[in-house]
Amino acid sequence: MQLRLRALRDGISSWLNAIPIRQRLRHLFLLNVVGLSLLLALSILSSVIKDRYFTAIERLNTEQRQLRRFDTETARLQASIREYITMPNEDLILQIDKSTATLFADLEKIEQENDENAASFTAMRDGLRSFIEGYRELRSLNAEIDNIYQTELQDPSERAADLLALVMGETVQQHKQTLVGPASLSLINTFIESLLKINSFYVKRETKTSLSTRASLERVAALAPVLEEFAPGEIERSALRQLQSKVHTMISGLGSLQRASAKRNLVLDRKIEAGQQTIAQAARLLDQRYAAIELSLSSRYAHQLMVINVSTVLVGVLVVAITFLFSAMIARSIRSPLAQLMQSVEAFSNNNFEHPVPDLGKNELGQLAGSLTSFRESALERVRAENALRNSESRFRSLSDMSSDLLWEQDAEYRYISFTGNRADELLEKNVLRLGATRWESAWPHLRTPEQREKWQEHKRRVEAHEPFRNFEFSVPMPDGSILYLQSNGDPLYDTEGRFLGYSGTAKDITAQKASEQEILRLNQGLEQRVHERTAALERSNQQLSQAMDQLVHSEKLASLGSLVAGVAHELNTPLGNALIASTSLREHMAEFAKLTLSGQLKKSDFARMVETCVEGCSLIERNTHRAVSLVTNFKQVAVDQTSEQRRRFNLAKTIAEVVAAMGPAIRKAQHSITIDIPDDIELDSYPGPLDQVVSNLIINAMVHGYRPGESGDLHVSARLSAPGEVRLTIADNGIGIPKERQGRVFDPFFTTRMGEGGSGLGLYIVYNIVTTLLGGQIQLDSTPDEGTAFILYIPVEAPAQSLSEVPAESVSAAVMSAAAIDKASGRSS
Repeated sequence: MQLRLRALRDGISSWLNAIPIRQRLRHLFLLNVVGLSLLLALSILSSVIKDRYFTAIERLNTEQRQLRRFDTETARLQASIREYITMPNEDLILQIDKSTATLFADLEKIEQENDENAASFTAMRDGLRSFIEGYRELRSLNAEIDNIYQTELQDPSERAADLLALVMGETVQQHKQTLVGPASLSLINTFIESLLKINSFYVKRETKTSLSTRASLERVAALAPVLEEFAPGEIERSALRQLQSKVHTMISGLGSLQRASAKRNLVLDRKIEAGQQTIAQAARLLDQRYAAIELSLSSRYAHQLMVINVSTVLVGVLVVAITFLFSAMIARSIRSPLAQLMQSVEAFSNNNFEHPVPDLGKNELGQLAGSLTSFRESALERVRAENALRNSESRFRSLSDMSSDLLWEQDAEYRYISFTGNRADELLEKNVLRLGATRWESAWPHLRTPEQREKWQEHKRRVEAHEPFRNFEFSVPMPDGSILYLQSNGDPLYDTEGRFLGYSGTAKDITAQKASEQEILRLNQGLEQRVHERTAALERSNQQLSQAMDQLVHSEKLASLGSLVAGVAHELNTPLGNALIASTSLREHMAEFAKLTLSGQLKKSDFARMVETCVEGCSLIERNTHRAVSLVTNFKQVAVDQTSEQRRRFNLAKTIAEVVAAMGPAIRKAQHSITIDIPDDIELDSYPGPLDQVVSNLIINAMVHGYRPGESGDLHVSARLSAPGEVRLTIADNGIGIPKERQGRVFDPFFTTRMGEGGSGLGLYIVYNIVTTLLGGQIQLDSTPDEGTAFILYIPVEAPAQSLSEVPAESVSAAVMSAAAIDKASGRSS
């Protein structure tokens, strides 16, 4: 198993190394998208299941509420019917009819919304129908009872009361002292009691009351014949017989009322109560079924939710594991080759150019390795060129010593502090020249004529004005009484802040020249031959110096590329490190998410926060990896351009932006800011590599010389079409500016304010020659002290056809005397 996993890992690593870094990161991004999509799908599925569950529960609760409302309305209808039985009125009838219609409508609505319980709802409908039929029968029986009460009880009782009043009036009056009087009063009381009991039975429908009422009526019927014997006349006797007939009618009506009441009670029990029981039983069955359905829904929802949560955890853990492993493999596939490249870069930075560059295939790092290989080869050439330059410098120094009798230096107070040269020791020993003395202190006592004094006064004025001087001739006395004639050249020296430091220069013994002027005049014919020989020697010297200049130009380019490689490697390490940190943080968040899920404490807010964290992590990985790819792409273009003289068509804004981006670490380290204002539609058919060198030299020159130590500032690069076929390119800063007395010499070779501090004096000279020859343009200086400096380049859109090797070596001879002071390791611009 381990062998298979190792083989799989090796196969994936080989595949990753074979594809570009951009494609590796795209695969990582797609893997994260697939994982998040699966998690999102599971989340949506969980939400759908939850919505379905709550929808079913809500529907079930709605049906239960409708059922309870139906049951309540049925009980209310039954109470209304019972109230109607005991106390009938029209309002109760209207209320019962309205409740009946409402119940049927509710039942029909429930049946339409729920087809699964049709049998129960059918039973409830049958029970309700039986209930209503019983109610209708009760209404019919009540009407019948009212009719019986009216025709067979109330009307006969009223007639019987009239008859009883007619008979009893005379009978009681005549026989109140006999037994007839008490009998009549007993009849009256019994009759009244019967009427009261009839009314009570009509209202209460009690069987006991019915039997007592019948007994009272039968007693009245029995007393009527007894009183008939004592009636005073025929009218009274006829009335007693009619009274007896009415009482028998009332007894018969009471029986009919008893039978109708019994029938009504039967209907109430068999239809009203039975219908209510049927409805209640069906409602109980539905309640039981709803409870079972709710239990089933809860169980199924819990099971489905558990399956979804477990699946989410498994998918999340799997996605995080795969993403972390794939990210680690991608990081390893980038970090390991990058470490090898960093080893090569560190070796190169230590001037160990024999260190090999690894072969990293055809991806971006492979292309970077190819660029480093080209840089290594160029660096080896540079080392050889530097060795040749050192030899040339040694020869130039010897030539300088041989061509001048004295090399001298003065401090800021114009006192001699140093003498070198082939005559220096001799003249110091004879006290002809003295350290600590000025030039005019040695010569002033020996001046004889006003012309000589005026000449020295003018010389002193120029020196005190810190102006350079050339071919100044003066004489000093020798101990043997002879006169030594010297010809001197001098240049003022300044520090980085523009403070005057003194003078340095040369002096040549021209005594022999003065003594032999006449002979030279006589030998004028042979002078042309000697001049030709000296010219040839000078041309050879110029050719050697031109070769050294070419080597210096190449060294400048290689040094810039070395700094560029180190800066890009440092910049590339940051986004890749951020991407690795983001993936590690994402893994930790997923582990916490898995822990919450497995413990059952996962909330919807936790899940949403996890999704948001995943999206932010993927976005951070994507941004940093795109940044790394952008850095590699920019470095490839700039590295190729700065080591190539290939002519091609290119976009000016894009090329300048790539140079500035490559120099970004150095600019930020110096705490400067830079802005670019170049239209996107300017296209040049020229040499992007030399143009890159010009722009980078001018930016470096501004950062090194344009500001005081520790001071930060703003640099500005802009370009416009100044004329048809011509571009005006400006590189400006807001630094200390250049003094006016120096502005005329900034493009001279070997002119620098940092002699011995890393300044070679060749940077702006190289810029001037590249612009005016290879690019076919012009360069101008616009500087105001304490306000800033601007270099303005006028470059043709289509460069002339020539190469960098054709850069002239003009003005080289004038700088030969200063070459001895150049720092051997210098590669920086002035």
